[in-house]
Amino acid sequence: MDARRIVVIGGGISGLAAARAAADQAGAFPGGLEVVVLEREPVVGGKVRTAHDDGWLVEEGPTGFLDNEPAIDRLVAAAGLEKLPADEAAAHRFLVRAGTMREIAAHPVRFVRAGLLGPLGLLRLAMEPFVPGRPASAADETVWDFARRRLGRQAADRLIAPMVLGVFAGDAKRLSLPASFPKMAQMEAEHGSLVRAMLAKRRAARRTGASVGGPAGPSGWLTSFREGLAALPAALARTPGLRVETGVAARAVRPHPGGGFVVEREPGPPLEADAVVLAGEPWAMAPLLRTADAGFARLLESIDCPPVTVVALGYARDAAGAVPRGFGVLIPRGEGYRILGCLWDSMIFPDRAPEEHVLVRAMLGGAVDREAGTWDEERAVAETRRDLARLMGLAAEPVFARVVRWPRAIPQYELGHRDRVRAIERRAAGLPGLFVAGNALDGIAFGRAAARGVAMGEAAVRFLRSTAPGDA
Repeated sequence: MDARRIVVIGGGISGLAAARAAADQAGAFPGGLEVVVLEREPVVGGKVRTAHDDGWLVEEGPTGFLDNEPAIDRLVAAAGLEKLPADEAAAHRFLVRAGTMREIAAHPVRFVRAGLLGPLGLLRLAMEPFVPGRPASAADETVWDFARRRLGRQAADRLIAPMVLGVFAGDAKRLSLPASFPKMAQMEAEHGSLVRAMLAKRRAARRTGASVGGPAGPSGWLTSFREGLAALPAALARTPGLRVETGVAARAVRPHPGGGFVVEREPGPPLEADAVVLAGEPWAMAPLLRTADAGFARLLESIDCPPVTVVALGYARDAAGAVPRGFGVLIPRGEGYRILGCLWDSMIFPDRAPEEHVLVRAMLGGAVDREAGTWDEERAVAETRRDLARLMGLAAEPVFARVVRWPRAIPQYELGHRDRVRAIERRAAGLPGLFVAGNALDGIAFGRAAARGVAMGEAAVRFLRSTAPGDA
């Protein structure tokens, strides 16, 4: 009996999770199962890249993941890695209001004293439990419209919009709430109020001993690895029996006349595949499908991925005191800063900077400031330093700098995204054996992308088993 073959296009966390999930079930195929991963870059990881430079450890993409995704736990265990929880300092998060940093406190009295909202804004926020819920059948709604309706305009502008910048580098007035933050929509649908939903979660947590998350996401603790986030995709790529081809770009995926697919690649001859998992970014997957299904390709191309530039700066001991103990700061638009926010990496995880030094990492660009996302390295560093000097008095010359430019970064789940996802899934169903992973459809976070990868790898195996010779 001939071996079956699954080709996974994209060696980021989603693609490698799909490949690992498929490879784990190779024993179900008497003739064997070959799993091939094609990654156009020289190394695996996709947007997950960790740079090590003379005592500095810089995450060029995401910082970490929440430890509440079972799929991640299984992948970490399979890879033989040990999770590294963030320092308790990560619980202290800041927001800029009227030009100054103020801590976002969970305690009501401290929150009021921080001055993030004025008296009318606080009063409107307190009325949230009495705001009528929105019918589940209602049309799509932006994150900002949802926040204005439930929390008031001040909270929407000063709290929720910068939170969206920190997660998506996106515009809260364009992103779909149920697509981008489905748990928020679910909380309103189930409880009629975010406050009532949080109280219900707290009661349930007391019964079970679990922790409670905020309305923007589930409970969980920020987590990484001692060697950085890229340790996980690197370890998964070493899975026994997995064939990972780096520096190899897929050029097209087309149906084979006899069933399955032909994957054009460069360099190398075409690969025949019984199933294909597309696990790249939407703009990278679209060209592969233009011949097989031009409409499918257009749907993927319609997902906006604006530019983002990451500026990491390291400072010596005499400047480190200017950085407060905490996770970082978000900056609402209109405050006069070009950076979207700044993370204080060396306070979040250990060994991110040489002893008695501090590492900070700022983001520029995104959907709200595309020009800044295209600046060259010199200007990106200069503008970041100017903002940090204004924001924290951090005017010293950095002793370390690293700039990473992502011309097309985080997918934006804009209004109508759920309809787009349904259309993409219908198109995929029209090409039996083709599955879409990655972060383009239903979750940009590291853990969500990994979970979708696992689900698509398992779906590819089920498809092959259902089409095995002799099966109905």
